[in-house]
Amino acid sequence: MEFYKTSEFWTAAAVFVALFMPLFILWWNSRPKKSKLVIKGSSIVNQDIAEDENEKQQRRLLNVGRIIISNEGKYIAKSVEAFIETIEWDDKEREDFFPMPLHWTHGQLNEKGPTKRDIYPNQTVFLDFFNHIFDSYYVGDPVLFAVAAGLEVDNLSKMNIGTSFVKIKMYQESGQVLTFFVKAEWDGKTVPKISVISKEIIKKQ
Repeated sequence: MEFYKTSEFWTAAAVFVALFMPLFILWWNSRPKKSKLVIKGSSIVNQDIAEDENEKQQRRLLNVGRIIISNEGKYIAKSVEAFIETIEWDDKEREDFFPMPLHWTHGQLNEKGPTKRDIYPNQTVFLDFFNHIFDSYYVGDPVLFAVAAGLEVDNLSKMNIGTSFVKIKMYQESGQVLTFFVKAEWDGKTVPKISVISKEIIKKQ
């Protein structure tokens, strides 16, 4: 008689399943559950809420450029952080620059802080990318990247006049990393234009 047809075989198999199935289930449940973050585009919003001309002159606000991100997966993207990794301008990478975290829109409402948040399945969120400042304190109404620190350091925060290519990386608790690029165009006067592009497009510019 073939061994797999004997009662001893099935007894051994049952013992094996009883011993190792809980371990398999524990391993399966402890695996990082991967999300699917997708860059959907960009948005620029004027946030001047002054009610009259006098108020506008006293408190000129700003235009905000944002990146639109959606989680199209089945699982939560946990503790997502986005960093500007590099800035390329005039065919050169900006020197003396190091990765800077960006703010999430309404990040002050997140329990984990303004630069870290969870993104639920089917949820669409906004990542602040730049602030176009209108304030006499700043000379020339500059455009500042929406970094969480270093706003007083031009090399870490100011957008160049002309065309810049900004590399952004998003990290999350599962270990997933999403890299994308933003093309930013600013003439030094009007509101900047931004668009999400691929690395291949950068090479053709």
